[in-house]
Amino acid sequence: MSDLFSTQTYSFELPEALIAAEPLARRDASRLLVVHRGSHTIEHRRVDELPQILSSDYEMVVNNTRVFRARLLGERLLDGGKKIGGKIEFFMLKRQGPNCWQGLMKSGARVTPGFEFTVQGISAKVIAREETPSGALMMAEFSRDPLEAQIGEVPLPPYIMAQRLKQSQSSHSSHSHMRDELEIYNTTYAREAGSVAAPTAGRHFTPELIRALQEKGIAWHEVTLHVGIGTFKPVSVADVRNHDMHAETAQVPPSVAEALNLAKKRGKKILAVGTTTTRTLEGMSQETSEGAVLGSGTQDVNIFIHPAANAGRNYHWKYVDAMMTNFHLPESTLLMMVSSFVGDVEWVREIYQEAIRERYRFYSYGDAMLIL
Repeated sequence: MSDLFSTQTYSFELPEALIAAEPLARRDASRLLVVHRGSHTIEHRRVDELPQILSSDYEMVVNNTRVFRARLLGERLLDGGKKIGGKIEFFMLKRQGPNCWQGLMKSGARVTPGFEFTVQGISAKVIAREETPSGALMMAEFSRDPLEAQIGEVPLPPYIMAQRLKQSQSSHSSHSHMRDELEIYNTTYAREAGSVAAPTAGRHFTPELIRALQEKGIAWHEVTLHVGIGTFKPVSVADVRNHDMHAETAQVPPSVAEALNLAKKRGKKILAVGTTTTRTLEGMSQETSEGAVLGSGTQDVNIFIHPAANAGRNYHWKYVDAMMTNFHLPESTLLMMVSSFVGDVEWVREIYQEAIRERYRFYSYGDAMLIL
């Protein structure tokens, strides 16, 4: 029996060739590995077959957050802005006021309050430094809002950039930038800017697929959780119980909470698209004498769902009945959540090995899994 507390339990070997460096031309053409928990079986389908796979008993919930150009590349300023002192990178995480952003910073020199830099003609100064368990967070004040100026780069996950680099080196060609990566990376229904990473399970949905699901009688609901850097923070501790989750801001409109609570009361099944949607629904719901009830409003969510979340027992799932998600990194909190939802860590390991044998594409631009 696996040690549910051990980070190593959630490890596996993934061939580099299965890391998707590019998305498919058609979002809904991705493969879909369907997991049936009740019968302990799996089947291989495609995302565009969802209207045939799902019945009208399901209510679909998605995260409509939008990724913004969060990665700023610039130069340090010295001597009151008269000299250039080397390259810097500022990764915007959260707006803290007019022209003021909290973020992570890379520089050849130690960064302290007073550190000045420039990005494409916009000057900035670090006004505060906060030490956290994950490292130092900087507060920077800009002469002009970098988000409005659209001067940043799309914050693609490092593994995508690394895979593209390897592929370009092996083929002696470079990746083409003649496209809008931001629109490709975001979901087709992304609305609320605030994320540094896309809720990638939702990337598979096209307007046509959404319409087909609705015509089947499957209701479509949108919540918002702005994905922060903590979602993808590696688990660097041997015991998962010692891992610190970062809080992320989630929002559930009152009309959505009311509709979902009514649907659940009527026996409908809540299908969460993506781990961020799942965290929102589980983090903002609570048990009552009449069953689980989803709250509304805005709330910071830092819930860590894993198979040993309750003193060695599996997390008690309150609200989500089904989940659609991509294939995740080894030893990640996302894989731990999936393991908890499936309810059998060893079976999840077998499912992932089956996906590897069948050459499924992994990670943000990869294929998907539907857990029913």
